[in-house]
Amino acid sequence: MKKVIMLISLLSLLILRCELDPTEPGLEPVVSGFSGTIRFKGTWPPSTDQVIVAAALKFPPAAITDVILGEALPTFQDSVNYVFYLPPTSLQAVGVVWKQQGQEWDPTNIIGYYFPTSNHLSPGKVEIPDRKTMLRKIDIEADLSKAKRKVESTIEGMLRVQGKWPATAQSVVMVASTAAFFPTSLLDLQFGMPIAPGFDSTYYRINVQPGTYRLIAALLIKKDESIGFNSIAGTYYSMNGIKVTTDTTHVRNINILMAVSGGEMYNRLQVEKLQVGKL
Repeated sequence: MKKVIMLISLLSLLILRCELDPTEPGLEPVVSGFSGTIRFKGTWPPSTDQVIVAAALKFPPAAITDVILGEALPTFQDSVNYVFYLPPTSLQAVGVVWKQQGQEWDPTNIIGYYFPTSNHLSPGKVEIPDRKTMLRKIDIEADLSKAKRKVESTIEGMLRVQGKWPATAQSVVMVASTAAFFPTSLLDLQFGMPIAPGFDSTYYRINVQPGTYRLIAALLIKKDESIGFNSIAGTYYSMNGIKVTTDTTHVRNINILMAVSGGEMYNRLQVEKLQVGKL
């Protein structure tokens, strides 16, 4: 599956970059896009292979075609300047993706987002208005401690729905947070793969790094709505923490009741009946 990600992302980028204005004859080079500086925080993992800038047409992405991958950047440096060429388009998020040696590209392995404001729970949008505009200062701080190694460890459980699915529902995305209280940044979260809406119940699985997780949440992604607090449709909070101790630990029975209509959220204040083992 991940081998297809790069191919489709490159195809998406090629299609976008080859779009032509029907009023202008001939193929013209793309000079529009965005640029900036990436500053790397922390120590480079020895297993680093590459880092790239990624742009999301939707956030969180509902499909791999929603992500456009840029070119590989220099590694093991404190900062790098970059340029990302794109025709006029609207981007919901821009981030830096880290790749481990010997692994495929994973667009969810994000170590930094473009945050133009102090709100780090919502990525900054980037609007490229025309073919002659190159946006400047799309700067990103990349936290190398957020790089995710290849692991088999997971947090899993049942997701049950209460209420009627709204017509605007596009997907459900499960997230896990290691923040001591409520997460203050998207970098505090580890994202699962999007789940198609319309189910009464389903089994979810989030691939996570070893650590102690306080909050598991179900985000209801709706058409034309930005991700935020209103996206939270169900939560599971642990006072003592959900402990993922090794690269092969599987913590089960983290079950969540999700409200898909109205504003009520369902919360669990402690972890019960945890099952830890290997698949």
